[in-house]
Amino acid sequence: MKVSVKSNGKINIGLNIIEKLPNGYHSLDMTMVPISLADDIEINFTGKKGKLSISSNKKDIPTDERNILWKVYNAFYKFLNRESDETEIYLHKVIPHEAGLGGGSSNGAFFLKELNKYNGNILSDEELIAIGKTVGADIPFFIKNYPCRVKGIGENLERIENNLNCDIVLVKPDFGVSTKEAYNLYSTLKNKKNADIDNIIDGLKENNLEKVEKNSENILEQGLLTENENIKNFRKELNEKCSNRFFMSGSGSCYYTFCPKGKGNEYAEALKTKISNCQIYSCSFL
Repeated sequence: MKVSVKSNGKINIGLNIIEKLPNGYHSLDMTMVPISLADDIEINFTGKKGKLSISSNKKDIPTDERNILWKVYNAFYKFLNRESDETEIYLHKVIPHEAGLGGGSSNGAFFLKELNKYNGNILSDEELIAIGKTVGADIPFFIKNYPCRVKGIGENLERIENNLNCDIVLVKPDFGVSTKEAYNLYSTLKNKKNADIDNIIDGLKENNLEKVEKNSENILEQGLLTENENIKNFRKELNEKCSNRFFMSGSGSCYYTFCPKGKGNEYAEALKTKISNCQIYSCSFL
């Protein structure tokens, strides 16, 4: 049995950190919205018992048990207490990694849902979320894959309404950001400016881009801007060369901006003449 899956990314619109938990994780409050930029996953369930094998178009992606697909696969069959089914995956990566766009978590979530379908949809979304959160904090969001206010460590999801009528342009510089570094630098911040998540949610519902942008802050970017020279220089370049407002997604290093519906490709091409050493994508909300 062969299936093809589009595994889409996300952006964060506003990101606050509430507290550091005793287990080392952080309690968050943020909005997450799915976007159209997506990887392609080709899955072949061979019909035999056996293991997982992965190949990819990207040579720098591990295909062994370090890959999130392996972690999901192992966690799923451990949860079922069942011998695993032989599965072959070809992962065509489009979403850049170390970007804050959730590409790896999306891959894990969509594969987890396909594993469940192949096994007769024996698990509920809540059970899939319980499995997913043991592997990656963003997996629960991608199990649902609709606009959410996200709290806790990523497992508390409240559906919200997104009516923004615009395109999104993503700008991924040629460097990544370590999530660990982002959280470490956040912890040194003296003056924190929180996003107003309630007003962001209202703005999304009302198709009020001005309200969304006015109330958007990313506490992790604020930390990175204190010491990470790559982010400091890239943010400065965006501010100097572009008139649009840019926002960092998640722990970065990808930034995004909004533009009128239908103008994404045009704006992306214009950006390519202003900003070098970047991957630039036009996409939309899902």
